[in-house]
Amino acid sequence: MSLDTAPAASPRPSARIMIVEDDPGDVYLLEKALRSRQISYELTCFEDGEDAIHGLDAGLVPDLILVDLNMPRRDGVDVLRAIRSRPALVGVPVGVFTSSEAPSDRSRISLIGTGRYIHKPLELSEFLSEVGQAVEELLARG
Repeated sequence: MSLDTAPAASPRPSARIMIVEDDPGDVYLLEKALRSRQISYELTCFEDGEDAIHGLDAGLVPDLILVDLNMPRRDGVDVLRAIRSRPALVGVPVGVFTSSEAPSDRSRISLIGTGRYIHKPLELSEFLSEVGQAVEELLARG
């Protein structure tokens, strides 16, 4: 007879994460950061703002949205405005995922109302730690 009668912990459900990022290397590092934090995820990637907006038009409602600022065709600010204009996305945490440290970018983004400004660190260990932590915090809000 076993004294351990507690049921096995159920696995954490996969987080549906939408990322709008034109650099495949940054997408790869994001996935590495998610795995290092043992975050189960389903990633939907868009390489430019135009495609991301079409995805939102098609009814995509993820658990978290990460948006780069500088992209071809439509930039991150256009995508953020499109996100904020959709009632179905109210309550979905949104993070800006960018290499920009420009104060003007930070102030523009704060006016739109994103949940987090995530700067992409240059050092791998910092990237994995800081980005992973930021994603965890954003998912906890959702």
